[in-house]
Amino acid sequence: MSRASHSTTRLARYAAAAIAFAALAAMLPPLFNGLARGETLAGTVWSLLRFFTILTNLLVGLVFARLAWGGRDAVPPLIQGGVMLAIVLVGLVYNFVLAPMPQPNLSSALGDDMHHVWVPLAVPLWWLAFAPHRRLGWSAPFLWALYPIAYSAYVLLRAAGEAGGTPLRYPYPFMDAEALGWVGALTNMAAIAAAFVLVGLLAVLLDRKLPG
Repeated sequence: MSRASHSTTRLARYAAAAIAFAALAAMLPPLFNGLARGETLAGTVWSLLRFFTILTNLLVGLVFARLAWGGRDAVPPLIQGGVMLAIVLVGLVYNFVLAPMPQPNLSSALGDDMHHVWVPLAVPLWWLAFAPHRRLGWSAPFLWALYPIAYSAYVLLRAAGEAGGTPLRYPYPFMDAEALGWVGALTNMAAIAAAFVLVGLLAVLLDRKLPG
């Protein structure tokens, strides 16, 4: 391995470690806020795990911790691309579709920005600069779309076990079957999955043009 290649590999691992730390550390403010409200640790964690943002940043943290430890080939390109796509769509939906949520303190605001702005920017930049390319097939976007489909099913199953009117029973307004009706909510969920496929196809096209 040349000195330049070794330096690039080391930079990739350091950058992956920083991304993993940011994604995971930003979960502490909402966790502490729940405990401050008198919720149990298990109850707070269960409440947070209803959010696509939290689940996706958790995936980012785990995947990038593995990349930091083992290098860019430690995680299959299919998973790297899927996690990149998911966190990009977290940023897009939050910043262009949803209204920003008020935060109770500065640490919560910083954590919220980390999850919705900075991590969604950092991950695709890392993917462009360091991920192994030219290894994704055209079937990848359809596999990636299974993630929002599975999340939608998970939300509906959770909602079915909770009483009507429970706060955040549906974590996002475009999934709220009580307010929108089943047709409206399912249509929105299908649109998110379709967006995964369309943006994923663009990601594969770009991947095939980048140096391996």
